[in-house]
Amino acid sequence: MRKIVLILTLMISCFSAGVCLAVPQTITASGAYVMGENDSPKIAKDAARQEAMRVAVEKAGVYVESYSRTQNMELTADDVRVISGAVLKVLREQAVPELSAGVWKYTVTLTCEVDTDKIDLKAMMENRNKLEKLQQERDALKKQNEELLEKYRQANGREKEEIGTELENQYSLQAVFDRCATMIQQGDQWKAIVEINRVISDVKVTDSPLSYAYYLRGRAYYERNMDEKALEDFDRAEATPHNNKIYPIWRANYYQGLIYSDREQWERAYIELKEAWDDSGHSDSDIEAAMLRAKRHAYPPQREERRPHRHDDDDIDWGKVVSDVLIGILR
Repeated sequence: MRKIVLILTLMISCFSAGVCLAVPQTITASGAYVMGENDSPKIAKDAARQEAMRVAVEKAGVYVESYSRTQNMELTADDVRVISGAVLKVLREQAVPELSAGVWKYTVTLTCEVDTDKIDLKAMMENRNKLEKLQQERDALKKQNEELLEKYRQANGREKEEIGTELENQYSLQAVFDRCATMIQQGDQWKAIVEINRVISDVKVTDSPLSYAYYLRGRAYYERNMDEKALEDFDRAEATPHNNKIYPIWRANYYQGLIYSDREQWERAYIELKEAWDDSGHSDSDIEAAMLRAKRHAYPPQREERRPHRHDDDDIDWGKVVSDVLIGILR
């Protein structure tokens, strides 16, 4: 019901202004976090920002859905969500702490933009799989932060400090990774590479976050068809200690497999794709299809050797033929 009312409000606003989704649309979204005892202000701010981003993407979806109708295209709810995440751009961010009844609360307000005039829905739908995979990675990192935040809320003492430190680092890098993933989705790979370079050169970034930074830069190079650089970064991502349950580094095997498939290095492609298929939990149909294709080329089924058809007289039992003729005459 809330979504329907919002759509109607947007449509009325468009018609009253004499325009309809022809100019960039501005979205304001807010998120709040109520601090508990010994909570970190930074964690409170970052948690509020993540909630504000969720609201912003939901609001952007209303514009995308309305715009798709003007283009005579029917999008599923998943399509709308993926495209909304790809086109949303944060312009400003404001964090306000306030004390009420002895409790501190952080409210983050985001001012965002959705430029529907620059949305090429047809091209986006053709590349939906790529957009969706990046969106899945972004969602997975957000889910990880939510789970870590819940542990932080329930922890005490030394454990709370340790989880808090980890969560602060996660939030800081999440913002960068999320922004870079959006840039890659929007085709601004070079901007993403510049930002990721800063993360990689930071000596404080190690293990899984560093591994993911290499992977994400490899994805940017892959989209620019710079396969050699992409392969180098994917190798670095795999060589850096990491946790696949937190960061989907295993996807590096998928893109390595695609590159080797393009080069028709089928056996190597199959090895990479098989590893990605196993690490995905056998749940990604695109990986499965690419793996089976590489397998068919790498290990073609053995063809049965067909015996040549002989026409010489050696194949005829003349004794039997004569015998059969004589028997027939006698009868």
